[in-house]
Amino acid sequence: MAAAGLNPVDWRIADGMLQGKLPHVFPLVIGTDGAGVVEAVADDVSGFSVNERVAGKFMFGVVGAGSYAQYAVIDQKAVLARVPDEVSLTTAAAMPIAAGTALKLVEKLQLSAGATLLVVGATGGVGRFVIQLAKRQGLKVIATGGADAEAALRELGAEKVIDHHRAPVLQQVQQLYPQGIDGMIDLVSNAEAFSALLVILRKGGVALSTIWSAAPEQMQQQGLRGGNIEAQISADELEQLLQSVARGELQVPVERLVSIKQAPEMLAESKAGGSRGKTVLNIDW
Repeated sequence: MAAAGLNPVDWRIADGMLQGKLPHVFPLVIGTDGAGVVEAVADDVSGFSVNERVAGKFMFGVVGAGSYAQYAVIDQKAVLARVPDEVSLTTAAAMPIAAGTALKLVEKLQLSAGATLLVVGATGGVGRFVIQLAKRQGLKVIATGGADAEAALRELGAEKVIDHHRAPVLQQVQQLYPQGIDGMIDLVSNAEAFSALLVILRKGGVALSTIWSAAPEQMQQQGLRGGNIEAQISADELEQLLQSVARGELQVPVERLVSIKQAPEMLAESKAGGSRGKTVLNIDW
């Protein structure tokens, strides 16, 4: 392994989120995203070869065989893709969950070019990928983030940036779009806050939550589509995302590259919230 991408699900697993839900192995090694060079392959493996650079989602079906390690074992049927020469392993390690989730969120919107989209919690890794992918679909993106993040979010494609520290997001969006907006991807709000924001959507609009804050029945009563989404991408889709990076069409928001020895500190910081971009752990034991 060369690098592992840090995701909120990593500290949740360490806290026991999946206890009793999936098979597990001890010692429990966490880490869902990672990239490295193939050291060996089993006799029945046909899709990958020794010395190939790859990136993917680890812990395929078994909790504990994660990417925070010098060596990791992964099933060839997992979400695993070759890394183009133009993309570093550090960059690739930041992509599987964040970029994959963003891809599925934008697909799920089913909005036409010119539609308005609010991204709540846009400063994290998923949010920054959502902005770019939505912009590529021709959507007009409104992103929430602090004033210090405005320039970066606009560079990624946000047409407007709402500073949630200045005034409530709902109030600011209503002032900017009194006729309402078409879609919302909310990456951070609890159920109460998510529900309150639904009033800014036009009838027939769509709202998605990645942290299970949506109440589908309430949304249907308000004439809205969407709900909670748990994104799963394929190996082919990950390979396409990596190719987009290689062609310069997609930026990977690696905010920090730190030693794997700092993993406990970084996980605690992620748990506290307010992350910016992606943190990648360099496997340098």
